[in-house]
Amino acid sequence: MDSKWPKYYSQRLWLGNPDGCVGVMTLWTPVDIFSSLVSKNLSKKISVIGQLHTKRGFEFVFRNIWVRPRIRYLIMCGQDGCGTGDYVIELMKLGKVQGSFFEEVDKKYIDEFRKGVELIDLRGKPADEVMKIIEKLEYKGVFSKKTKIFAQAKAKEARPSETLVFRLEAKTIGEAWLQVLKLISQFGRKVPRIHVYGGFERMLLNMAVVISGEDMAKPKIWHYFQFNKDDLKAYFKNFFTPKRGEEAYTYGERMFAYEVAGKKIDQVTLMVKKMRSFEYNKGAVVTLWQPEIDNFPVRKPWRTPCLSLVQGICLEGKFMLTAYFRSNDMYGAWPQNAFALRKLQTEIAKKINKKMGDLTIISSCAFVDEADMVEVQSIVDKNKKMFSEFDPRGNLIIEVEGKELVVKHTTPSGEVIKEYRQKIGSKTGVADLVEKLISDNVISRVDHGISIGIQLARAEMAVKFGLKFEQDKEMKGGAPVGR
Repeated sequence: MDSKWPKYYSQRLWLGNPDGCVGVMTLWTPVDIFSSLVSKNLSKKISVIGQLHTKRGFEFVFRNIWVRPRIRYLIMCGQDGCGTGDYVIELMKLGKVQGSFFEEVDKKYIDEFRKGVELIDLRGKPADEVMKIIEKLEYKGVFSKKTKIFAQAKAKEARPSETLVFRLEAKTIGEAWLQVLKLISQFGRKVPRIHVYGGFERMLLNMAVVISGEDMAKPKIWHYFQFNKDDLKAYFKNFFTPKRGEEAYTYGERMFAYEVAGKKIDQVTLMVKKMRSFEYNKGAVVTLWQPEIDNFPVRKPWRTPCLSLVQGICLEGKFMLTAYFRSNDMYGAWPQNAFALRKLQTEIAKKINKKMGDLTIISSCAFVDEADMVEVQSIVDKNKKMFSEFDPRGNLIIEVEGKELVVKHTTPSGEVIKEYRQKIGSKTGVADLVEKLISDNVISRVDHGISIGIQLARAEMAVKFGLKFEQDKEMKGGAPVGR
């Protein structure tokens, strides 16, 4: 047996008897709810209790048990926030394998695990009832005399980058998410996680993502998402419920039943009232942070919300929504967060009779757990296409008139905002013209800037060599100037 057990995420787990035959997965419900009810006798039977937020996390349940194959019962309990339990059942009961790890591992280990470990689904049952069921379980010996440690690929090292503020924009949440993952895989700084989690994460500070076109009447579920439509519905139920139940909090509780001096306030309804009375009201704010609870733990279990603030405002007849996360798991939670916020924005827009505007999500600490980085980089590598969007600041039309380059800055509808001219000669080039464009901030997107740079270089070459230039088209021959 491996002397270091559990091998993965030991800081995040409640540990009982290493030789116990029961492992408990509490899904989204805090471990404390169940571990606080473990009696002296049960502590001999239960080996480990831990949360299982995501499907990806089950890989490490599998890995840990194979390091010490004494667990014969896996208890699945608590509240399931995004369909993780259904995934576990599919794998354990039906033998279907999903996810890159389970696709690559030798199937004999999966089959041996499934035969040797009994999954008991107790989702939604009270913690005391779960403990009574565990008491009745009979002890069993190991399901395998051999241990197995599966190889784990290492993530690529990050490249140097700016320290603060990363901005992305896309029509859909899936397009934005792919760009988010690419940024973190390229530039995320490796930092230690707080002791209760342990390990490391890759983090970028102040990532702002703008979603302009996601339609919640038919949300687009991309093939590289780690969830499906049913999982998303389950997440919405958890996100919007005003009752926290056994949870430390729910976003719905903080938004729809925020407690102040013993009274519960529906902040979303108040936001709607403010927006109806004055659509430019800068006080249409929902706060999810409760200092008396979140800064000073006065109730158990103690966990603090990552989503801290939501603000709405109208602009040009559209309802805009901005959300601020103090901390955001960009792999395991960000897409679901984004869909739920877009749904909230859609519902408020209907109530105040406004068209849908952009959704902006600001993640102060945008991170990915180091253990998830290989999977993240795999998703990025398999989906290399970067989604090109029009620059919201307008278009740049490049023309050649004699020995002059002409750049017309137009609105998306084609109206000319400003015209720039630069004469090209033996000692003069496009450098001054480029400087003017940068000074006037006419470009907001990197891909747009690169494209314009290429076109300006081609136009300059056309002037010098007497070629016919048309933007984005192949240049036609002609005699060089002066020959």
